[in-house]
Amino acid sequence: MASKSIDVREYTVRAHKRQIHSRIFQFVCKECNNLTKRETFGPRPLYCETCRPPQPPKKSQTTTHKAKPRAMSYKSDVDLN
Repeated sequence: MASKSIDVREYTVRAHKRQIHSRIFQFVCKECNNLTKRETFGPRPLYCETCRPPQPPKKSQTTTHKAKPRAMSYKSDVDLN
């Protein structure tokens, strides 16, 4: 059984590291109806690796999106009519 360490960000408890374990599930694929085995760190998968191949890990969104600066507009005191 494979294991890996992940970083857990702080939300209501202090940030910490924990070790999670993978499990091997044997199930029938919902798309192709074939009996298959798949190793996963999360819940029981619904599809085999040929119907839904594994995706690369998501990058954590540690950078915040900054608002673009507003264009400055100046109103002249002198009427140019």
